Amino acid sequence: MRSKSGFTFIEIILVLVITGILMAVALPRFNFGRNLARTTAKTITDDLRVTRSKAINEGVIYYLQLTSASPYTGYEIYKSGEVDPIYSKVIPPEVTCTASTDVFHFNYLGACTDGDGTITFVAESQTHTVTITGFTGRAYVP
Repeated sequence: MRSKSGFTFIEIILVLVITGILMAVALPRFNFGRNLARTTAKTITDDLRVTRSKAINEGVIYYLQLTSASPYTGYEIYKSGEVDPIYSKVIPPEVTCTASTDVFHFNYLGACTDGDGTITFVAESQTHTVTITGFTGRAYVP
């Protein structure tokens, strides 16, 4: 008499088909390091907005300064008149960062006193630019 243990061919095919469908849906949602330039641009945009908000809320000048020479390797946020940064961040080594200037000052009205500026990030043949509007201090990634 034959033993009834094991899987049938149909069961194995169904499991493979379901697994394939799940992978086709799930894998594109994972980043796997792609879009590193965009992620870095979004991060510094958020930090520029925080810097601007602190300047408005406290009524003093805050500024974000890119560290090292171009290409930049990181950035720090300072309160005017203080020597130590209140926040610092390292830009991933896979990302090349260039900018129109290495410092962006925000006054108590939220304006960027250095005028309009850009910070450009390049990684894996993708380029993303953060634009800072001088008059309003708005920072965004188009």
